[in-house]
Amino acid sequence: MATLDPVDVGDHICWIAGPGEDTAGPARAFVADGELFGDMVLVLGSAGDAPCGPQSWESLFREVRRGTERAAREGFRALRVLADLSGLAGTETRPDVLARHELRLDALVADSGAILVCRYARAVLTPEAVDQVAGVHPQHLGRGPVGPAFRLFLASRDRWSVSGVVDTEGAETFRTALGELLSSAPVLHLECGDLEFMDSAGMTALAAVARGLPDRRIELHHANATLSRSWSLLGFEHPEIPVELKR
Repeated sequence: MATLDPVDVGDHICWIAGPGEDTAGPARAFVADGELFGDMVLVLGSAGDAPCGPQSWESLFREVRRGTERAAREGFRALRVLADLSGLAGTETRPDVLARHELRLDALVADSGAILVCRYARAVLTPEAVDQVAGVHPQHLGRGPVGPAFRLFLASRDRWSVSGVVDTEGAETFRTALGELLSSAPVLHLECGDLEFMDSAGMTALAAVARGLPDRRIELHHANATLSRSWSLLGFEHPEIPVELKR
């Protein structure tokens, strides 16, 4: 995304702001659009340059839940949130931690119909963390490198969508995100209709996650013929790997 102008109900956007980037202008426009469209606006952190976001991840979840309930009760179209998460990311930049919380946020946004922009200052993130937060948001705003070429996000109540390309560059990020999802679900359903390509590194990451939790299962829906054929040819179609590809 070039600007925040096109955001709509149910959108979850990652905004990685680089050094010297104007954050005040887009933030003001985002807030003004909320008034235009009849949204309840919640700013967690400054709408300008000084970051002052939520005190903890759990407090962020509470604020969003309360806000969506209030917005519905008071007749707003949706809750529109701009959250500066630089402070939270600055204290904990482990990719698995960031993936866990952002995937939860994605599910919350999808369930509530809120609009959520998660703003991070690039300076507080490691390159691995940049990759992780970018990969688990459906959309991205910001200049500069943004990490892997895939996106993993909630498509429906029980299915997660994988889109783009999962290759060597993004395999570890993909593995981390899958591990977080599978740890809390007996069956992880991945919708692969928009997945363009997965190389051997991506398939190895997928198999490793499934092997690591043998009491769980991963199902890939609408996997294309290339992925299905490669999965079999590379020896991943094995009883010890609880992954099933479904056309």
